[in-house]
Amino acid sequence: MKTITALLMATLIMCPCSSIMAKNPAASVTDKAQKASISTIKDLDNGRLYVMDYTADYKLDKMLQQNVNSVDTMLAFVGRELLGAAKPASGAIDAGCSAFAGRTEEGKPIYGRNFDYKMKMTAVMVRTAPKDGYRSIGMADAGWVGYDIGSLSDGKSDLSAAVAMPYLIMDGMNEKGLAVSVLKLDGKPTHQRTGKPQITTTAALRLMLDKAANVDEALALLEKYDMNSSMETANFHFLLSDADGKNVVLEYTIDDMTVIDTNYVANHYLAPKMHGLGHAYDRFAVLDSAVKFKKSIFTPFEAMSLLSLVSQPETEEATSMTQWSVVYNLHDLTAQVAIRRNYDKLFNFTLADLSGKAKI
Repeated sequence: MKTITALLMATLIMCPCSSIMAKNPAASVTDKAQKASISTIKDLDNGRLYVMDYTADYKLDKMLQQNVNSVDTMLAFVGRELLGAAKPASGAIDAGCSAFAGRTEEGKPIYGRNFDYKMKMTAVMVRTAPKDGYRSIGMADAGWVGYDIGSLSDGKSDLSAAVAMPYLIMDGMNEKGLAVSVLKLDGKPTHQRTGKPQITTTAALRLMLDKAANVDEALALLEKYDMNSSMETANFHFLLSDADGKNVVLEYTIDDMTVIDTNYVANHYLAPKMHGLGHAYDRFAVLDSAVKFKKSIFTPFEAMSLLSLVSQPETEEATSMTQWSVVYNLHDLTAQVAIRRNYDKLFNFTLADLSGKAKI
């Protein structure tokens, strides 16, 4: 019997994509629904990619009433309202990134995005199902709250901060086929002060996915808030796309909300008044050439191949190192993910299937 047990344990340890996790503690979590959500965290790629089925209430409506206008105030809200404890620790927030939208030969809208950031982190595909909102899936950077490769299943790291996961997404798609992502800009951070309720970058992503069915609804929602950059040393813009094929880039220049009709973006301003401030012109040129040559029509393979062309190895730059590439199909409601430029190993997801092996 001991031999059988030893063999079983050895097999589990050696299994490269086991969905069986070590029992990490979550000492600050007392709510049953939050505990249930944390219990769904599974490792799909040796600690580099996890999934989480978040069914608990993350209290977005309450957050929107409290003028959460920075990462610190957002995490303080998470600690106070979701944990009843001190806020989770946070790291620096910075990102390069490239994104584009198009359609397949069958006319189905697709959306591709690289998340580039040199940091210690693990990625999490998070599914949410808010009671008064739309279901969605999205990729979260768990490094924001201190989770590195393997830490969500190492048997010792406390998972209490994982209750913040819905607010850590960098891109996502909801059940109506709206896709959104956030990308870094250089220059002065946005801090609008027009008397409207305040919101910050990642909370804005959550708001759009939960409450907007299309691009027009997403823009109308954000017009109700004063935007605040998540960083004090940079700004951000968004690429929004929907199932009807509408695509826009949303920028705050410096304090004005500006909408540009385009379907690809990197890390410089597109609004004329900002005179191209930013970086990543080389990646943008590749996107520009590919989108124009293909007339925005891509097979799923071509879409992921384009992301591989603009992906970045790890260098000294903070916005190097592609952490993930994802292609969302806004008609079929699927997502295909590559982790850390391993384009030979793709994970397939749907709203219903988080196994990483969904048929798409």
